[in-house]
Amino acid sequence: MPSGNGAYVVHQQLEARLPGYRVRSYSPWWTLAPISLPWFARGRQVEMIHTELNYACFFKRPGVPLVATAHGYSLDAFLAPYSSPLQRLHYRTDLRWFVNISLATADRVTAVSQYIADQLQQHPQSPTDIQVIYNGIDETRFQPVRSRPRGKQPFRILFCGKLTRKKGADMIVPLAKMLGSDYEIHHVGGGELNTDDIGAGRVVARGVVPYRKMHELYGSVDALFIPSIREGCPLAVVEAMACGLPVVGNDCSGIPELVKDGDGGFLCEIGQIRQYAEVFERLMDAPQLCRSMGAFNRVQVEEKFTLSRMVNQYQCLFESVR
Repeated sequence: MPSGNGAYVVHQQLEARLPGYRVRSYSPWWTLAPISLPWFARGRQVEMIHTELNYACFFKRPGVPLVATAHGYSLDAFLAPYSSPLQRLHYRTDLRWFVNISLATADRVTAVSQYIADQLQQHPQSPTDIQVIYNGIDETRFQPVRSRPRGKQPFRILFCGKLTRKKGADMIVPLAKMLGSDYEIHHVGGGELNTDDIGAGRVVARGVVPYRKMHELYGSVDALFIPSIREGCPLAVVEAMACGLPVVGNDCSGIPELVKDGDGGFLCEIGQIRQYAEVFERLMDAPQLCRSMGAFNRVQVEEKFTLSRMVNQYQCLFESVR
């Protein structure tokens, strides 16, 4: 698995709970020379290979079942305006070819959301029985905490992820400027934002937070903000839901499969800063609404997105393929 992303965390969770499951990581930079990827699986006698879909074809071995999981879908044409020219060329040419071959050669294909499964079904090489297995989190570690005593403190909004346009990071400063000093937008994941023209808005850089401390981070904020253009099954959303936070995001891709609009948070049109601001103002003015949405989200996680549920689904899949 390529390291440094949510998919790698998911596979590490499987490694910790499935006997015989071992994760071998490689830097995402190696995908610039994909012909080198089989080197990372060299010298191993295995009964099955489980890897990410995009480059799964490079790990295929004769007589060894291959399970490929799609954690995202970069070939979505909607992403083109949010990608560099080189990325767009990559998505239209070699990556599309790799995905097609991987779909044709994998013994089983899974997706982390119905949205991604539907996108994959558009490929002529796609199997008809793509199984959706939502990402799960450890609900015993990610738990609600008592409401943060706010008093005169600002309403804290959390943004998790890379500071890219695909993640909607360009919404942070304009939103903070519109909301003003009664709110803070905290962002984690590294990088810096240009806050020279932020007015009375507040943006707090929390840097890179180790995964083992993420549950503490959720306990220090009031809501999660996920203005991503496209998502599969983002761990940050499920973790925040488990911690009893309302979620504000875009009504697109896999996000509506996690967040129920009006019950667990609010889903807005992509890039509509005024909509984002209005719902955060509503949440700040109604602490009981925050609590009820957080409680709803916690139940959703316990019913659909637990770690044990995810592990059991993968285990049943692996046993059916062997």
